[in-house]
Amino acid sequence: MNSSNGSTPVSGVTDDALAGVKAFLFDLDGTVTHDGRVPAASLAAMERLQAAGILTLAVTGRPAGWCDLIARWWPVDAVIGENGAFCFARRGDGRIARDWFCETSDEARTRLGELAESTLELADNLAPAADNAWRICDIAVDFAEDVTGPTLDDAERVRARFAAAGAVAKTSSIHVNAWFGDHDKKTTATRVLADRFSIPEADQPASVAYIGDAPNDEPMFAAFPLSFGVAGVRRFLPHMTARPAEIATGEEAAGFAEIAGRLLAARKARPA
Repeated sequence: MNSSNGSTPVSGVTDDALAGVKAFLFDLDGTVTHDGRVPAASLAAMERLQAAGILTLAVTGRPAGWCDLIARWWPVDAVIGENGAFCFARRGDGRIARDWFCETSDEARTRLGELAESTLELADNLAPAADNAWRICDIAVDFAEDVTGPTLDDAERVRARFAAAGAVAKTSSIHVNAWFGDHDKKTTATRVLADRFSIPEADQPASVAYIGDAPNDEPMFAAFPLSFGVAGVRRFLPHMTARPAEIATGEEAAGFAEIAGRLLAARKARPA
């Protein structure tokens, strides 16, 4: 259930519902990380989920260059990156299949760069994201990763500047990402789950769980009833309309491990 009054229920997902989950999808920054790094506990939780037969899919705003490494080296079945621009999935032979859901051109990249540059005037210390060099379909403005000072209200002004110019823009816990196109985390995730992992869209509400931490996760919170936020999502709730059904007690990676543990316990308790 999604709340519309600014608060979210402490418990909104039953363990019986979690017992039927076939795929666990998760954001990265602020969700599986702790203080900007990925702890061993997060990777171990992904390994346990895979061992239990639950698909693991990272769904992130991070760039293609990062996602290639994640798809190759992490215990994930696939990674969806740049807010739905592509999916890199591990095949049965261990090689990586790459599906693209964005259209890009030199003209579009130039326009995005110009728009991003224009947003830097909106607040002191805004900066181009350090990972822009590895992006293919979008661009990111940093308000909280390698800079200090900008607020969530500043990030919202950046997002609005992009949107007014015709771009799609979403705010994560650290960046404002912008692109041209109609893809987002939800549209790509539902398509990948159906086409690559044989979970029909009609079955996904009961078969897929998701956990995230920021406004760019709203499409996922709206699409999947079995949705969670780590504790840090609470600071973004005033800026969100679609909210998770439940918020974990743990911050960042601790919240991710908490919900992964619930999934595993529910699956183990399911009657044979």
